[in-house]
Amino acid sequence: MPYKTTWEANGIVWRFYGDVTAEEIEAANDEFYRDERSDISTYQIIDVLEVNDVEWTDMDIKEMAAQDKGASLLLNRIYVAYISNKEAVTHVLEKYIEISQMLNSSWKFKGFTDMESARDWLKKAGTDTSSQKS
Repeated sequence: MPYKTTWEANGIVWRFYGDVTAEEIEAANDEFYRDERSDISTYQIIDVLEVNDVEWTDMDIKEMAAQDKGASLLLNRIYVAYISNKEAVTHVLEKYIEISQMLNSSWKFKGFTDMESARDWLKKAGTDTSSQKS
């Protein structure tokens, strides 16, 4: 799997690398949804700085957004921070956010180019990312 998961006290951090497929994103999502820590999570940080390419079709993006919309009905206080500095990867993430917003997801989304900015945004939103668990 081209990702590493780190659970923190109030959320999860994923670091993806290499070429990432929709199936691998689905596996990471399943890992989150099946873990009881997701019930108290208030954020997700998705770090894709080391991703070379994303192999997602438009249908893949729509399916992920729809699945997360369903999850947002139960986990309605999630902030999602994406960290990306590659135009092609950022474009895919922006499409996902656009579709999620069209579906009226309760989740809040924002893209960043570095971890510090993402954590600052989460802190300003009232989400504590300082206490880490694994």
